[in-house]
Amino acid sequence: MLFSRHEGEFHEAASALKVQCRLSLDEPPSLEEVVREYHSVCSARQQMGLPPAVVEMEDSILIAAMARRGDLVEDGLRLAGELGAVWPKARLPLGWTSADLWLEGLTMKAADPDSLSMVVSGQVVKHKLDKVQEFSAGEGPVR
Repeated sequence: MLFSRHEGEFHEAASALKVQCRLSLDEPPSLEEVVREYHSVCSARQQMGLPPAVVEMEDSILIAAMARRGDLVEDGLRLAGELGAVWPKARLPLGWTSADLWLEGLTMKAADPDSLSMVVSGQVVKHKLDKVQEFSAGEGPVR
């Protein structure tokens, strides 16, 4: 039966993931660690000549904005400006007009954390995630 191997394979898969993951899986990473890892991945993709990490860059900034971490938002916008200036236009998403317009729109979204929070709340409802428990580092469920 397929499920008879699940217990062993589950632990093997978890161990492999733990080795590959750059963030700790033993305890929840901090917001700063998550955002910094996004930034690291975005920069690395640029250096390796991979497609621009537009969505990842946006996520890093908007996550920080929703958490009202202006320092991380500023760091993200600075990196986004640097990367946006060197990303090859041919590899950018369809409809991309310019790095300046993208940054301007991203800055406007980041300036409105209440709207970002409403988007997240809507997605929680849409995907029926209201029963998922949040954890705080070193503690049990927050809810």
